[in-house]
Amino acid sequence: MARSSAKRTPATTRQIGTHPQLRRLMWALSRLRSGQPLKATDLAREFEVTVRTAYRDIDFLRDEWRVPLEYDRDKGTYVLTEPVAALPAITISEGEVVALYFAEKVLAQYRGTPFEADLRSAFRKIQESLSEEVQVSPSSLDEFLSFDPGPLHTPEAAVFRDVLAAQRLRRKLLVRYKSLSSNRLRQRRIHPYHVFNHRGDWYLAAWDELRRQVRIFALHRVKRATLTTDRYDIPRTFNFRDYMADAFSIQKGEKTVPVAIRFAPRQARWIRERRWHPSARLQERLDGGLVLHLRIAETSEIRRWVLQFGHEAEVLRPKSLRKEVAADLAATLAAYKPRR
Repeated sequence: MARSSAKRTPATTRQIGTHPQLRRLMWALSRLRSGQPLKATDLAREFEVTVRTAYRDIDFLRDEWRVPLEYDRDKGTYVLTEPVAALPAITISEGEVVALYFAEKVLAQYRGTPFEADLRSAFRKIQESLSEEVQVSPSSLDEFLSFDPGPLHTPEAAVFRDVLAAQRLRRKLLVRYKSLSSNRLRQRRIHPYHVFNHRGDWYLAAWDELRRQVRIFALHRVKRATLTTDRYDIPRTFNFRDYMADAFSIQKGEKTVPVAIRFAPRQARWIRERRWHPSARLQERLDGGLVLHLRIAETSEIRRWVLQFGHEAEVLRPKSLRKEVAADLAATLAAYKPRR
């Protein structure tokens, strides 16, 4: 049954209800502009919606966006009766403007990755699709908003691309890796399991044939990566979330140990505001302080974390961690003693 081509003037202006609808409208308009066939059934099939919903989208194009289209009975498709010069303004909320601003800032975390160019292109297309009235310039928001992800390491794009290719193709990878602990460059043969971003920097969880276990590799320390023809499989028993569950940050250990840290009242207020670890438990004290209880599998990261609180944090257990922190504080004190 043919749809009427007569333009109707609605009593009230309808708004775009969902982002998926906007995608459907832009897809339909793109086909009209390029001269490709457009039927309600095409739109319904492409986006897996009902034909009735597709007809409503076409009505929206004609009635709300004033797109000059009509149904051509001979061709059995909708066509443009005249060129479309410009689209009407798209209304976005204040929250969406802020979201666009932060999205532009988060792009910094993808600098040096194979996704950088595509993300910048996608973000630019989003901005260009907006009308002049709602054109968003991130620099104009810098006067009252800021976003600082901190100092970030930039991996080499070629390395990042090869790591993802090895993971997708399940092919073992030879890497030249500079260890932070030894500061030496060594060749490692690894099976990439999971690429992840932690606090802005990129890491890889991979099986290390030398260590015979899953290890964490910082991608910015991988100086060269070469795909091999040897294949590997990721064990079904491996789950990245479970693997990282016992780490305080990203470093792993053999088994978990109970950790207890007492915080003075001033710092306790800050400690209460965050969930520091899935195992975290707070024990309140009468003086306004608290004891933070954790179970983690490696203590070097939490040792560095505790040291930033100075005398307002005291490690109660384990004894080994308490001794290490005490030694660090003694060495710091010695560095500040007057010199002759």
